[in-house]
Amino acid sequence: MNKQIIQALRELGVPAHLEGYEYLKTALEMCLQDKSYVNAISKRLYPDVAQCHVTSPNKVERAIRHAVEVAWNRSRMDVLHCYFGNSVDVGRGKPTNSEFIATVAETLRMEQEEAV
Repeated sequence: MNKQIIQALRELGVPAHLEGYEYLKTALEMCLQDKSYVNAISKRLYPDVAQCHVTSPNKVERAIRHAVEVAWNRSRMDVLHCYFGNSVDVGRGKPTNSEFIATVAETLRMEQEEAV
């Protein structure tokens, strides 16, 4: 599972040197293990990720937002379409952290189910 998450983040253009990369890896792992995290990103996911990395939920949220922004600006459009489908619109801007996490987690979950 960790390998799939790393591959997805690389495909999406999230640089590994960003703090948000590590936080996204942890967040996606948690979302894949427990689907209910997707419905409580601010209330449960950020605090739990922060606890794992000994930091604050606000810092987790900011770092993930930065990582999503960098990824959105440097990723290829065909890759973005693979993950986000028709919701990719240059005029609309980047997705929210919640949209990004939920969409990537759901894509990875579908890939896992297809592999079984």
